[in-house]
Amino acid sequence: MEQAERERLWALVAARAEGVSVRKAAEAAGLSPTRVHQLTRDAAVDVLDAELGELRTAGWPAPEDLDAGDDAELVGRAAVAERLVDEAGWILQCAQWVEHLRQESFPPVVNLRPEADFPDRHAVVVDLARVAAVLRRVAFDVEELARARTVEDLDTARVRDEPRAERRRRLAEPDLGYAEFCARTGTPAQSIRQGADAWTAYQAERHRRGETDQNPYTAYNPFRPRRD
Repeated sequence: MEQAERERLWALVAARAEGVSVRKAAEAAGLSPTRVHQLTRDAAVDVLDAELGELRTAGWPAPEDLDAGDDAELVGRAAVAERLVDEAGWILQCAQWVEHLRQESFPPVVNLRPEADFPDRHAVVVDLARVAAVLRRVAFDVEELARARTVEDLDTARVRDEPRAERRRRLAEPDLGYAEFCARTGTPAQSIRQGADAWTAYQAERHRRGETDQNPYTAYNPFRPRRD
């Protein structure tokens, strides 16, 4: 109730600042003109701005900033809306994957690399575990998007600068670790020679996944001695 009262007060002050008459503001808020005048007369914008931050922290849909222009607000909202539409597309993709897994005898595959890398591809199998991971990622991103006023406010849900990293993030694919690679592929790494070969194979797999552009055969190998 206190949060709702703060939001209503903010809306009334914003309306008065934009030139809306006391009578019209009172009609919209269901209050008497006298009460609206009392509320907005002593309201300090800086205090309300601090309370607005509390609303955002609590996940409350934040009203518009009195100091922001309409164009800036619309641009920010449009970018957030585009991201929400994109996430809706990922939910539909997950639904298609589930239908495929239910109806077909073979699983669907997805390319870990962005389309700009064509003809380079790295296909991975989509199972129920990946579908669940992608849906969790979408849920976390949508929750953050719902609280953000612009895409600049995003943290975990922000788009990565590197397209390949962003593609893997959208597919809930973590970066490949050396120990995980050896365990998954059964690559022996007990001796120094085996470790050197395993590291080269590991870097080659990272290269195929688009995690690195380095040549796996010339890149630094911790199992090989350095040569000046």
